[in-house]
Amino acid sequence: MIRKLSAHTALFLITCLAVACSSSRHFTHTYYEGHQQHINSMLSTYEQLYKVHPFSLEIKDKGLTRLGLELHTDSIRYIYSFRLDEPYLIDTLEKYRLDIKQFSQLVRSMQEAGCTWISKLDYYVNREPKYLVFMSVRHKALTGFLRSEKYFTLAVFDRPQLYDKKGRLLDRDDHKSFRRINDEIYRRINDRVFFALMDKYR
Repeated sequence: MIRKLSAHTALFLITCLAVACSSSRHFTHTYYEGHQQHINSMLSTYEQLYKVHPFSLEIKDKGLTRLGLELHTDSIRYIYSFRLDEPYLIDTLEKYRLDIKQFSQLVRSMQEAGCTWISKLDYYVNREPKYLVFMSVRHKALTGFLRSEKYFTLAVFDRPQLYDKKGRLLDRDDHKSFRRINDEIYRRINDRVFFALMDKYR
């Protein structure tokens, strides 16, 4: 009886995990379609600000009121933490010549979309500069019974990418191996946008 009960329990757990994985992937596509306007706004505003001074931005709390700002230089990364109502935030933005109105728009778009982290990665292929933007999203639909809090990370490339029949991102050199980012396999939403489900936001 105990063995039979254990087998049923194991089957139940496996089924729940499979359903959770499937529903999470479905959620990702649904989320992207529903928030594409906010995502496009984030990308546009972030890239404009990034040209002035490279930075990454984090929304640190579930109340969406505390920011983590990483400002990049050639040799040093400055890390700041602010509440949205702190005057030091405006002082810092002015110091690095980041437009306050554009920065506020970026934060609002991140809040609307549940985005917790945005950053940019520059890289080279055959000496040609390319880039991708990372965006991490926390959403209550990704948590539930038997699931710890999950994030999904969007990798938004500056041009179309290669992928296999299952939509998994492929290596740009041999076109057969998976191209892993931070050791994760990313899956296609469209030709330029790929996602991975993760336990951490970055």
